[in-house]
Amino acid sequence: MPLRNHRQRTLVITLLAVLGAAAAVFFRSRRRRSVSGHERADVGFMLAMHHALRRDMADLEAPIDVVEDGKGREEMIERWGELRQRLERHHTAEDDDLWPVLRRNLTDPMDEREVDDMVEEHRRLADLIAAADRAVASPDVAARPMFVDLGSALRDHLEHEERTVLPLLEQHLSRAEWHRFLVTERSRTPLRERPTFLAWVLDGAEDADREAVLGELPPPGRAVYRRVIGPRYRARHPRPRNMERPRNVAVS
Repeated sequence: MPLRNHRQRTLVITLLAVLGAAAAVFFRSRRRRSVSGHERADVGFMLAMHHALRRDMADLEAPIDVVEDGKGREEMIERWGELRQRLERHHTAEDDDLWPVLRRNLTDPMDEREVDDMVEEHRRLADLIAAADRAVASPDVAARPMFVDLGSALRDHLEHEERTVLPLLEQHLSRAEWHRFLVTERSRTPLRERPTFLAWVLDGAEDADREAVLGELPPPGRAVYRRVIGPRYRARHPRPRNMERPRNVAVS
């Protein structure tokens, strides 16, 4: 059994190395094509990320009987830690790496104010995240009301961003600029965690999200996800009981 496990780990590491090398070539070639073809940004990956955040937030807002026992509380704390980390990385990447690029391409003051709103909403969400942290850290404090408050604010923010700012990205950013942001955001996740992040985004994803995310990968990467990363993640992270994935909110 140990030998078999070693061989499996070796296979996974080898496949991930192939994926990494192929992805580097793929992204370089796509950036070159984007610059020459003047293609505009395709924000499908961002929508998939938003839908994954909604999904996990809904899990934490579940009725209290889902997490009332000790094991359930441990699971809640683990899920919160993962969601908190992904929220903060995503918002930091937008504030530091995406909004400045978008601002350079804007000329309408109304559009610039929409970006200002994104930054301000991130600040308010950070306060709610801190409140949820305090509730989770205290066994005597009910965490669910904090998650409900955070979930409401998060959904309002994501809907606002999808309604007003994602269209600005599609209109004003080139495909090359958009891919530079995706590469930068990916670099904020440690290398060893990136396969898990990919599987997390696609956990229970609808077809449009799956196509958008996998379309950013080279063919070897898609094969590794379908044959190794996805099945391993789903086996280790079954969906919570009685949880339905929230419906996606389309960009208007």
